[in-house]
Amino acid sequence: MSMAVTKHPNHHYTIHMIGHGHIDPTWLWRWTEGYEEVRATFRSALERMRETPEFCFTASSACFYQWVRECDPALFEEIRGRVQEGRWELAGGFWIEPDCNIPCGEAFVRQGLYGQRFFEAAFGRRARVGFNPDSFGHAGTLPQILRKLGLDYYAYMRPMPEVEQDYPGGTTFSWEAADGSRVVASNLPESYNGNLETAERIRALPSNPHLTPGQKHILGFFGVGNHGGGPTKAAIAQIQAAQQDAAAPHVVFSTLEKYFQATETSLPELPVVRQELQHHARGCYSAHAEMKRLNRAVEHALMTAERFASVLWLEEGVPYPREELERAWKDLLYNQFHDILAGTSIQSAYEDARDQLGRARHTAHEITNRALQRLASRIDTTAPGNTAVVFNPLPWRVRTPVVVSAVLARELEQPLSLFDDQERPVACQPVRGESMTDLAVAQARHAFVADLPALGYRCYHAREDAAGTPRLQEPMTASDTHLENRWWRLELDAQTGQLTRLRDMKSGIDILRESFLVCLEDPSDTWSHDVLEYRHEAGRFGEARIAVVEEGPVLATVRSISRFNASTAILEWTLYREGPEIDLLLRVNWHERYRMLKMGFQTSITAAQVTTDSPYGYEFRPATGHEEPTQQWVDITGEIAGKPYGLALLNNGQYGYDALDGTLRLSLLRSPAYAHHYPISVSLEEMPVIMDEGEHVIRLRLVPHAGDWREAEVAKQAWVYNMPPLPHVESAHPGPRAGARSFWELEHPQVVATVLKQGEEGEDIIVRAYEYTGNVAETVMRFPALGREYPVRFAPHEIKTLRIGAGGTIAETNLLEEPA
Repeated sequence: MSMAVTKHPNHHYTIHMIGHGHIDPTWLWRWTEGYEEVRATFRSALERMRETPEFCFTASSACFYQWVRECDPALFEEIRGRVQEGRWELAGGFWIEPDCNIPCGEAFVRQGLYGQRFFEAAFGRRARVGFNPDSFGHAGTLPQILRKLGLDYYAYMRPMPEVEQDYPGGTTFSWEAADGSRVVASNLPESYNGNLETAERIRALPSNPHLTPGQKHILGFFGVGNHGGGPTKAAIAQIQAAQQDAAAPHVVFSTLEKYFQATETSLPELPVVRQELQHHARGCYSAHAEMKRLNRAVEHALMTAERFASVLWLEEGVPYPREELERAWKDLLYNQFHDILAGTSIQSAYEDARDQLGRARHTAHEITNRALQRLASRIDTTAPGNTAVVFNPLPWRVRTPVVVSAVLARELEQPLSLFDDQERPVACQPVRGESMTDLAVAQARHAFVADLPALGYRCYHAREDAAGTPRLQEPMTASDTHLENRWWRLELDAQTGQLTRLRDMKSGIDILRESFLVCLEDPSDTWSHDVLEYRHEAGRFGEARIAVVEEGPVLATVRSISRFNASTAILEWTLYREGPEIDLLLRVNWHERYRMLKMGFQTSITAAQVTTDSPYGYEFRPATGHEEPTQQWVDITGEIAGKPYGLALLNNGQYGYDALDGTLRLSLLRSPAYAHHYPISVSLEEMPVIMDEGEHVIRLRLVPHAGDWREAEVAKQAWVYNMPPLPHVESAHPGPRAGARSFWELEHPQVVATVLKQGEEGEDIIVRAYEYTGNVAETVMRFPALGREYPVRFAPHEIKTLRIGAGGTIAETNLLEEPA
């Protein structure tokens, strides 16, 4: 009679032990030292492989592998061999492990496009597992981007269960974006570099309270982690001992892909999570303001350069600068590394980041300038006067204020008159220039409202012709304490320089009770670990001096100069005679330590819901007062006097906000010490280097709107604000091109078209656009110069990529530019 064998309860579980080499190359080091740390980690992993034939290793970030190929070819070749054996896993698929809230949608696309292409070219295979273990939160739009980059799975560590986010169905789940795209996601249990010894971790994993019900395959990480080093001999020995322990669970050396495949097989019905994954460190979205503004500027500069380089290639056959653009994109992508872009690296790392982002932006500007100069040289500019060719970088018609440099008025007597390409008079106003010399009058710039065709241009001609001054059709008044036009009335407090009223002149609704510039106590570390919100006021800016500084046929500006403690703020509120824009320019000389600066707007809105920009989409959030990430815009919508009404704030480089009841506050500056991580304490007596001290220029635009933010086209307005027209003064000459022209048009109130470029291979055209309201959209895309039109349909929330062949054929692709 045979005896029944009783299995130990732990035998029901398989622990997939992942040897990893997660490296933070700039938190504690500069990138030059990071090169060696990567090589040292990879060498160590290869040694462990030679010692332990069953050991596998996982590492992400394509740029690390490129470094190794350039600096240590022999090491790279050995890695290639291990990849072919299946023992070295290429994870992540991105150029680097980025912050996963701050980069724009297109930057995430390029992380995967360049990362996966490198892996394919260097190793003959791609990553299937997205891997961002140390990023501080993950935008809810990512599943669609990941799937269209060939990444079916996603592994991450933050936010951690209970303390940072609830996972009611367990920490392995199907993560779904708003368009319905899904990836299987898993939150790393026990961290990737926790305090437990490997043996203790193996014993603890089966009893982890956050496992998904029915889960038998469990993810386990081992290795030095975070600062390089990789798996150790001691850790491997403990895994081997666990494999011989009758009481231990089944333990295998594994890879992320093997873990996810086993999980899919054993758990076919995973819980579904339909939300963003937040939050870990809320202070990251406002730390190091310069890095945030540079990131935004470079993102838009590169997309602009690609569009105009594409126009020049399609129009005149000028070779497309693919290699220049790829190098510039990779400079940007590297500096979107989660510690760099989050503002949590050491101070010297930002010297490197400034250089690299400066190179990327300069490259983009050079490419754009070459294209605009070449295009303008073939425009007929022989009309009388000096000609400004104003280029629109966006593929939809734009009517918006522009300011042209003093070159427009060269050799002309003031006042100037302005005419468009059809000889229609256009209101024009001299505004302050940048010179403070006795030539300041001659150096005045000129403002006017430009009406521009989609991705194209219109010529405006400046002349000494008083008879050409147009009759002003719209009223506008200004004083030291008010601005008013047909759309809005702004009233300002003479003591604070802040708004006390914002009135919708059409509906009679008073939108705003007050605006304020508030300084908040912030004793937290660089990340603001364990901080939910910033509420303790140190004080508000006041003691203002206020005056009208611009008033004319185009715009009026009221400037206030106010103070708080050792800091000064100049605020300039601007209204326009012929448009609804409300602009705010802040020049802040900031000298506060362990404090935060926010620009606040207390509205009359009740039952407020917050909507924010996110990578190629948006997020709904409650108005809890907690600090949250955003991108180009944030909107608060509810009711005023029983009518639906909202207020959106557009910005050109801010990424944090909070909203409580009807008050919306945008985070402008934070001043913690550099790279300070609790529980280490730092006192001011130690004279730590403090972030963000000095001069800052911040630009905001207010968009009050009746009804919903979608009806107001807030997302498209934010793109116009961040990617404004490009004025170019051109000398007089004949040319074959007319005074106005469109090169590419993709226009629909629900769609934002972002990319026009040459394909990564061959000479096809690549177009990308996204639907941002959650509705079906149908439109027509036009290339007037090529004589082509294409009907295009967007599903709700869809990110669509199109490839147009040399013969005019069109087909959808994934984000890797391959057939969808």
